[in-house]
Amino acid sequence: LIDSVCEHVARDWEPQEPELRDRDYIMNDLNRYIKKFWPKSELTLFGSSSNGFAFRHSDLDISLTFRDVATSANLDCISLIEELSERIKRMVGMRNVVAITSAKVPIVKLFHHQCQIEADISLYNVLARENTRLLSLYADLDPRCRTLGYMVKLFAKICDIGDASRGSLSSYAYILMMIFYLQKVSPPVLPVLQEMHPPGTEKPENLVDGWNAWFYSDRRKVVSEWGGYNRNRMSLGELWIGFLNFYAGDWDDKRLVVSIRQSRPLTKFEKMWNSPCIAIEDPFELSHNLGAGISRKMNLYIKKAFINGRKLFGTPFKQNPPGYRTIQDYFFDPELLTDG
Repeated sequence: LIDSVCEHVARDWEPQEPELRDRDYIMNDLNRYIKKFWPKSELTLFGSSSNGFAFRHSDLDISLTFRDVATSANLDCISLIEELSERIKRMVGMRNVVAITSAKVPIVKLFHHQCQIEADISLYNVLARENTRLLSLYADLDPRCRTLGYMVKLFAKICDIGDASRGSLSSYAYILMMIFYLQKVSPPVLPVLQEMHPPGTEKPENLVDGWNAWFYSDRRKVVSEWGGYNRNRMSLGELWIGFLNFYAGDWDDKRLVVSIRQSRPLTKFEKMWNSPCIAIEDPFELSHNLGAGISRKMNLYIKKAFINGRKLFGTPFKQNPPGYRTIQDYFFDPELLTDG
């Protein structure tokens, strides 16, 4: 039963063919237009819109780089963003174009009227692009990873614990938590791609913004060389309840860090991160703790959501609960998952 709920959720939330066509259309449209005045510019998608875990109608995150400029170190990003925004304002079909230059990462926000899609363009978000490649390879290695990614994103959305700007965790943080669990379950569903270099050799380097963004990125080789491939035969439902159970109780969030880059346990002491709340290390930008912005109260609230979820999904019932249109509505009822 829960297997079919998981599959339904992924089907209901993944973008459909027309939307994917619209995205390509917007990307090509912008690419063509921007190349007219900046011939060496290149646009690439990053983030949830291209990491295999995209929700329907989520905005596009686009990174703009120049072929002959390696980093943004010597660029005046603010004036470039302002100029870009002025130019995009003249583009046919673009609405609500604004330059936001006060943020940590200056962006141009825009709305493509015909496709009804929002997009954010930033400059040299190159580390985020590597991140997107890493996540999308994980999503691609086992279909269960992708489906469960949709489950955890919907779970966080319904429980209202998936918005970093409002003091909870980002959906990206939940995807990392899921990948981490799938690396830790026995037998593992996923390998640790950042450790898949020949034993006894140094980890190769792919330096991006001063961080080593190397990971084993050849899917065919991962499948043939990782001994654990396809060894885990658990169903989606078992893995989903296992995931809820893992963070509801098994996981020592006081002492350890969620880290998908190494199999050895990573302690908060090593990182010098001393908050009692859940700590989640970015796989490349190692100084970034995705749990840094949450309060103790929020940490407890998130943990409660996992505990309630474990109980709700883990309790069998004989007949369908009354008052729900679908079984999915029952499992994703915010009243049942949260404590107000």
